[in-house]
Amino acid sequence: MQPLADNSIMMALLWGGAVYALVLGGKLMSFRKGDPCMLGVGLLIGAACWMLLHLGVEVHLPITVTLPEGTKVIEVPIIRTLSEMGFVVAVAALAMVLVSAAAITMWGSDLIRLNKAVVRTLVFFGGLTLIWQLHFAGQFSIHNLLIGVGGASVFVIGLGLQRTLGNLFSGFDLQADKVVKKGDWVQLGVGGPEGIVTDTSLRTTRVLTNEGQMLIIANGDLLARTLFNLDQPNRTIRVRRTISLSYSVPPMKAKDAILSVLRQDQGVLKTPLAPSPEVLVLAYGDSAINYDIRFWVPDRRAMDEIVDRVMARIWYALREQGIEIPFPIRTLRMVDMHKEAQESAATVRIDEHLERSVVQCPMFAEQFLSSGERRELVRDSSEQRLHPGEFAVRRGEMSDHMYLILEGGVEVKPEGRPVVELAAPAWFGEIALLRGEPRSADVVGGAHGARLLRMSRLSVLPALQRNPKLAGELARVSNERREAAGIQDAAEARTTVFVRLSRVVKEFLGEMRPW
Repeated sequence: MQPLADNSIMMALLWGGAVYALVLGGKLMSFRKGDPCMLGVGLLIGAACWMLLHLGVEVHLPITVTLPEGTKVIEVPIIRTLSEMGFVVAVAALAMVLVSAAAITMWGSDLIRLNKAVVRTLVFFGGLTLIWQLHFAGQFSIHNLLIGVGGASVFVIGLGLQRTLGNLFSGFDLQADKVVKKGDWVQLGVGGPEGIVTDTSLRTTRVLTNEGQMLIIANGDLLARTLFNLDQPNRTIRVRRTISLSYSVPPMKAKDAILSVLRQDQGVLKTPLAPSPEVLVLAYGDSAINYDIRFWVPDRRAMDEIVDRVMARIWYALREQGIEIPFPIRTLRMVDMHKEAQESAATVRIDEHLERSVVQCPMFAEQFLSSGERRELVRDSSEQRLHPGEFAVRRGEMSDHMYLILEGGVEVKPEGRPVVELAAPAWFGEIALLRGEPRSADVVGGAHGARLLRMSRLSVLPALQRNPKLAGELARVSNERREAAGIQDAAEARTTVFVRLSRVVKEFLGEMRPW
């Protein structure tokens, strides 16, 4: 009686598992996409056919295969074969779900489609081979099957799919030679479009250009054209720009002014692996001497921002030393020299007055910024006057400006917290400038109004990058204010790999619920 009871318990468990797989398969197939959907399809087919099989339902399909040594007839049980193939599909899809989750958890990004296709094909082929060996090897060996199916049919299929197979093997070549990988920045041809490789499938490679367009290129065509991988063997890249300066300026003085900017900028590489910045006399033009500026940057993704910052600071440096960037000799420029001199002197007096006001703020004192850097910051900023109660910023709005109080004071009104009064020479708004977050409080003019200096992110960040002490002090004050305002930093939510893996396991177990 004991074996019979054990057999009944086992059958009850199997039937319970089949019902669970049937319901879970229906849920995943109806509400999920991609590999989870295929997992649902496999479970649904496998469980349904298993139930039919154990209820005595089976259909046999005879298949006749003719070989030189004779004719063979294979009896294929349709229900059993569908059940086993359904479970093979489910296992392959489950493997892909687990591999994708592990890749995202460990490396922060999913596998590309080519790698997924290879893994999925290997699992599926292994499952089919196992089914064949269990049920059909006695009737017909795999060796004979390959011979029977091969021959002329393989030649015809290969001829018809020549281009497709060519792209397929090119895709394997791309991965084997590591020509490109997901996330690489590439350029297609000399002067061609640039972008990031987002995916590589068996036939095509997808490149998201910096213009926001998705290029889908056949792998065979990709290998046939000139391809620049800007991330291999490393991401450093050399930048060349040309500038024309007046003949009245000695070349050594011009070079020194430009090199002083290149040496100070944190984005310009100065490591032993990257040659030092260079400024070379390129040619004598019609109205100016042409200089070739050469320097290295760490990454193509940051190149445009670094070049913009460097070229802007070169303009300021040249102006500080009275070096002229001349107009083309063909341009006739009528100037009232007396009026222009008066306007220039008035501008200088305003800048000097603002600089004396800015230096009163501890954040912009001599220990953090030089006089020239403060003047540069002032020239890029604008004044703003607030009446009592007038808004400077509103809570929740997006902005990348910070404000220095030159005169008067403001009231900071965070939600659900006491009002904070700030008076000259204090500042506010550094959280939005540093982190790009929405404003955390309303800021309005105080009882007697305020005069503010409005500084943009573009003008402040170069100063922070050149002065680590200033950046550290501003970040410290920003963190204290964020903590006082109860703002949680997303970086504080970072967890260890083991915690992330446990989270993935919990999410997976939640997905495996049939409701």
